[in-house]
Amino acid sequence: MTTPLIPATDPEYPPRGSIRMYLDRGEHPATRMPLLGADLDNPPAVCGGCANTVLRQLDDSRERLKCGLRPQGRRRKRGPDLRDSMPACVKYTAASAALRNP
Repeated sequence: MTTPLIPATDPEYPPRGSIRMYLDRGEHPATRMPLLGADLDNPPAVCGGCANTVLRQLDDSRERLKCGLRPQGRRRKRGPDLRDSMPACVKYTAASAALRNP
């Protein structure tokens, strides 16, 4: 049995999910691009309003919101799921603007 290098109870190292670690670094977890705004509590734009988001159906018939900017393919279906409220990256395009300019 292995021992973790950083104890889970150490207050100096709070547990962080991988998505949150990207956001803490100012990177979008799906595109790895810089975030559009610096304020994570009040972002200027969110993934839910982006024209680049796509609804992908996984092999088990569940649907997940994914970023369409990532390369397509079977393995990309396993990329991070997006939430409507996730801060957008610098490649953000408003969904309404994409409908007006096909």
